[in-house]
Amino acid sequence: MKKSKDILMPVNVAGLKFKNPFIVGSGPTAKWIEQLIEAEEVGWGGMSIKLTMDPDPYINPAPRYRWFKDRNFHIFTSEHRLIFAEGLRLVEKGRKKTKDIIIFANIAYSGDRGLAGWENMARKFEGAGADAIELNFCCPNMSFSQEQVGKSKKGRPVSGASLGTNPEIVGKAVKSIVSCVGIPVFAKITPEGGNIGDVAKAAVSNGAAGISSVSNRTGTPPFDINRVDMSTYWLQEGFSLGCMSGPWLKPLAQKDVFQIRKAIGPEPAIIGLGGVQNYVDSIEMAMVGADLIGICTETMLRGFGILPKIIRGIKEYINRTNSKSFSELRDRMIPYLLSADGLKTLPGHAIVDRELCIGCGKCLKIGHCNAIELKDKKAYIKAEQCLGCSTCTDICPENAIAMKSI
Repeated sequence: MKKSKDILMPVNVAGLKFKNPFIVGSGPTAKWIEQLIEAEEVGWGGMSIKLTMDPDPYINPAPRYRWFKDRNFHIFTSEHRLIFAEGLRLVEKGRKKTKDIIIFANIAYSGDRGLAGWENMARKFEGAGADAIELNFCCPNMSFSQEQVGKSKKGRPVSGASLGTNPEIVGKAVKSIVSCVGIPVFAKITPEGGNIGDVAKAAVSNGAAGISSVSNRTGTPPFDINRVDMSTYWLQEGFSLGCMSGPWLKPLAQKDVFQIRKAIGPEPAIIGLGGVQNYVDSIEMAMVGADLIGICTETMLRGFGILPKIIRGIKEYINRTNSKSFSELRDRMIPYLLSADGLKTLPGHAIVDRELCIGCGKCLKIGHCNAIELKDKKAYIKAEQCLGCSTCTDICPENAIAMKSI
């Protein structure tokens, strides 16, 4: 599959020139040279390679995934990460076999050398041809998930979210690595600690060119209440907390990007990841603060060929709204995301279109409402008792109820 000029939508971010703002997020579709080559052929602006760890991960099984399409989420616990030598080979080969795709080396050190171990990885990946370093402070969640279930042990290597919730640790690591490489350094951070803005600020204050938001959350896998011993996954025994991603995550991911942008200001770059499927999701991510858009789960399910359609949609939107570029869309939503004390509720009540109402009675069952009754087999709203909450408008199967301001 050869790329066309249709995928061109150039952006300059952190001193790097991307043919478009889309990168393949670090994950299962970014671990083979064939994937890197195909991503460039289709037209992706960049790829963050599969997480590379040093020393070798102490938990590194074959992958076991589940996609629950009825719930719009993907989940895994068992996953194979790249060892140091594998990641270096991927970048070296990728740089030789590709022309203009931007390659991020996604790295994590969890040995006893401390910052020296991180620095060693960063320098070697720079030498291998990486365009940027992405310090992974969000996954794997091996040590973090063990902490969550009370299994962490002293002396065992910590990684991922176990580090990424601590602004001081992230800041020190970023400062150390920025000082030893000449390419941009991004910090990929976790929302698990509830302080993603503080961690992001610590990273950029210590020299990070940008922040990568995270595209998963830790959660409990679905299970059968009648067979709680039966694993969620095929070809795997047992359960553990898993990394959840997919469309359900988008509102949380956008909140992360918004909080990061508010914390770090307008200059540092943000890669927005989480729940992006189409051009609308991409525009939304930009409007809450993202410069680049990372996509992982959707490439797993649909392949790299999703990109041209996404870019066509964005270009059509830009033309339709008389915008100048994708970059111009950034931050448009931020002024409208107010704190709760800045909101103003307007007086009004629900009204029923009697021609559309079929008298199904669903609106009568709303537990917090006593303003609705049936009259002549049609819903009737007692305006003086209506709370104006609008729940009835959302559950009406016939769209027969609307809100009226007064």
